[in-house]
Amino acid sequence: MFQKQALVIGNDTYQIKPRRTCVNDANDISYALRTIGFLSHCATNLESQTMFSRINRFIQSIEPHAIVVVYFSGLAVQHDGKTYLMPIDNSQISPKNIGSSVYCAEEIIAMLHTKSPRAVILILDCARPYRNLVGETPFFVDGDPMESLQGLAPIRPPPSTIIANSCEVGAQFFGLADNYRNSIYTYHLLRYITTPSIDIDTIFRCVALDVQRSTSDRQKPNRNSNVYETLYLVINPYLKNFAWANTMQPAQPFR
Repeated sequence: MFQKQALVIGNDTYQIKPRRTCVNDANDISYALRTIGFLSHCATNLESQTMFSRINRFIQSIEPHAIVVVYFSGLAVQHDGKTYLMPIDNSQISPKNIGSSVYCAEEIIAMLHTKSPRAVILILDCARPYRNLVGETPFFVDGDPMESLQGLAPIRPPPSTIIANSCEVGAQFFGLADNYRNSIYTYHLLRYITTPSIDIDTIFRCVALDVQRSTSDRQKPNRNSNVYETLYLVINPYLKNFAWANTMQPAQPFR
């Protein structure tokens, strides 16, 4: 039996531009993953060195042929063509030290693949900084925000990798769910992720469709997949038909 392992990170208490739902999102996703058999490690409000340490420890724990999920909710930025997942001490991070202070998504994926997993699933529910708007960006250069922080850079997944983004590349993070606890993307992800016998690509398609419907197309999640097998996070051996209970149900409009 293959192992299922997850690292879930949620950062709210940023020194610049604090968030509101990221810790809730991380706690709820981690709990959901545990209910379907994942060994899930949840960490919240991480400073730079602690975030480095947690990610490194998780990577070292990966067993060969494991299904690996890494979920991040917080701020992320594009710099020099890479997507960086920001720790809460973001006021201390600049273009000069970002490479040594912050892991980029591409590095995390590459390091995970050194452990020979069956598949890597990276889920980024990230706020994108606005360009040229002081206070929305965690980077400052002589008091001015960097001009290179428009959206996030596209990440090309290596084989056996799925990358799911809460909104399309170059777009802005949008919404809070009606429960006032979760982001709109994680709210819909929680509706599907524990459903038996739905493959992971279908789960992400359903989540994207519901986010688009509930935001009147103002937020459009996307994904990039290089997983060619039909991959299930949870299978119910007694279920003869695929579980489509929520799939074709219209989501409630986002207010």
